[in-house]
Amino acid sequence: MEAKAHWGYSAEQLEAWRPSLAVTAEQLRSQPAFVLETDRVVGFYSLRVVGGACELDNLWVIPSEGGRGYGRELLAHAAHVARSMGIREIAIDADPNAENFYVRCGATVTGAVPAPIEEQPGRTRPQLRLSAELGDEPNRR
Repeated sequence: MEAKAHWGYSAEQLEAWRPSLAVTAEQLRSQPAFVLETDRVVGFYSLRVVGGACELDNLWVIPSEGGRGYGRELLAHAAHVARSMGIREIAIDADPNAENFYVRCGATVTGAVPAPIEEQPGRTRPQLRLSAELGDEPNRR
């Protein structure tokens, strides 16, 4: 929630999103999920794998830790995990504020879906694809 709030969404909108942003114990048991720690937890990601398809379900970094390469490292690790499962690409349904990050990491924008909210009626969520073949095995922290 802290990372989502960083983008300036209203408290009411954040509360409306809380159920869909919550990570459940069932999700953690049924899908790959990884945490990046330094002296504390700084970020995490999870993948949703159905059949031969893979979607980035979560990728969050604590805002105070932004700009240090942690997001890029988590995404590289996700690509490595997908590749190890024989998956060639990862679908990403991104927050519009994160689009540039994913593009800088090598993802390609494939479209957008309407995602209006009260304060942004024309808001859309970019849809991206990231090749799981990009990059080598990520660094281990």
